[in-house]
Amino acid sequence: MAKVSCPQCNYSVNVNLKETNDNALWVMCPTCGNSFRYLIPDEDIKSEPRYGTPWERLMEIGLWQGIFHTIKSTMFSPKKMYSTMPVKGGLMEPLTFGLLIGSIGSMLSFFYDFLFSIFGFENFLEGIGIVFNSPVRYLYFIFLSPLLVIIELFISSFIAHLLLIITRGGKNKFEATFRVFAYSQGAMIWSIVPFIGSTVAKVWMTVIQIIGLKEAHEISYTRIIIALIIPFLLIVIAFSVVLFFLKIILT
Repeated sequence: MAKVSCPQCNYSVNVNLKETNDNALWVMCPTCGNSFRYLIPDEDIKSEPRYGTPWERLMEIGLWQGIFHTIKSTMFSPKKMYSTMPVKGGLMEPLTFGLLIGSIGSMLSFFYDFLFSIFGFENFLEGIGIVFNSPVRYLYFIFLSPLLVIIELFISSFIAHLLLIITRGGKNKFEATFRVFAYSQGAMIWSIVPFIGSTVAKVWMTVIQIIGLKEAHEISYTRIIIALIIPFLLIVIAFSVVLFFLKIILT
């Protein structure tokens, strides 16, 4: 994998070097359409197993193919996708994908909740959801969707990485964990399905994240599950302690 910048518009993206044996590569910029010859440094000619997700190979396959194949890989072959995902390379590319698909999924979820509220229905599968009693409140959450996705990505990946460190499962740095969570937003495409879509998306996203963490950090599923169970154990312990002291106070 090599970082290539277009000489015309300075757009930068990772390019897959795995299948080339030459010392040069013709690249077409997906932003301005400029074609240019990239000279591969000698140290980068060797093949590497983590050659990049489809989203990180936009210069090779184009924007729409990159979106389609990344979502497809996330949905149907997450193990293969995460096994080829670089654990380094920056946060911007995975963040851009997660923000794009996550925002679209959130907007669709809010839209269906708004429709349910208009007709007096409640989406019980969503649990404690947001009640849109006015179009203004609906538009408010629509505009906030990108910000909410960014906050969720950073907080959830930070907590997951911290738990992996506690269980000695964080083989790679925070960047690897963040990349896993960002690309798992591909599951939000399920939100296009009314009523059950958001719930299915959240469940499948959790499964994808577990698979992705295993591949990115090269650890066992057992260690990952133990790390993810820790918060629930802490909640149970805290709840038990509160009940214990309440029982002492009230008796």
